[in-house]
Amino acid sequence: MKKLSLIIAVQFAILSTYNTAVASGTSTSATYTQQIKDLAGSSSCYKYSWKNRGRAPAGYIKGVALSFARSLCRIRHTGTPAVATILSAASSGNTSKDALAYYKSIFSSAGITVTTSGDEAVHAIYTLGMGLGMRESSGSYCEGWDRSAGSNRSSAEAEAGAFQTSYDSMALSTELKKLYQEYQASPARCGLSVFKEGVTCGNQSILGTGAGATFQSFNKSCPAFATEYAMTLLRLQRSHFGPIIRKEAEVVPACGTLLTSVEKIVDANPETVCSEIY
Repeated sequence: MKKLSLIIAVQFAILSTYNTAVASGTSTSATYTQQIKDLAGSSSCYKYSWKNRGRAPAGYIKGVALSFARSLCRIRHTGTPAVATILSAASSGNTSKDALAYYKSIFSSAGITVTTSGDEAVHAIYTLGMGLGMRESSGSYCEGWDRSAGSNRSSAEAEAGAFQTSYDSMALSTELKKLYQEYQASPARCGLSVFKEGVTCGNQSILGTGAGATFQSFNKSCPAFATEYAMTLLRLQRSHFGPIIRKEAEVVPACGTLLTSVEKIVDANPETVCSEIY
């Protein structure tokens, strides 16, 4: 009888713990977010030494992998957001604007398809995006404006964040503005704690004032936004990025492999994964 009472007490304690976890929005097991972070942190992509940059900060690889998962979830979302349509479109063939078209031969050499819409297009642009962030900032989410470009310009022209985007780029599409507003309304989705791992931020000032200055600050404090914004911008105006114009951003197969593994996690249980990550 005492043994039965003990079993019932243990079961009640476990149930109470589970109910508390559910009510607080936490999980009693490893979250999908943690699975992706662990996968990224042990990947060959993380161990790769980028040309003239060395190894990426752990937080950069983990953060971009999570942003990739979120972008995949956008495609799977009922009533797909227009920004997801931009990301998932097959190469437009327009080499002056679309980074997928401009990098077609390099993607081909890496065994990456860019002529199919959907997950493959998102996979390709994120694989290139990994290399872009390493060229622009060495994977530092808090990178400030480019001193070599000088300070005699407006705040709207000043770049910031891991991918060095600027406020004036938002004029290219209303979807970029919508993405900006989406993250401004949901700062908890910014992923700052993830991107911080392995990064030391110096004294990164803001150039100018006004809306452009606000964008610079937000780009650095909300790296998940900076990532999805840059991936979308790569499809709309690849010439915004110097390393893309010069084809300095590397397309690393190991990073493509990492993203394929992330995609498998999403596809194994899309509804549950996306409810957590999206």
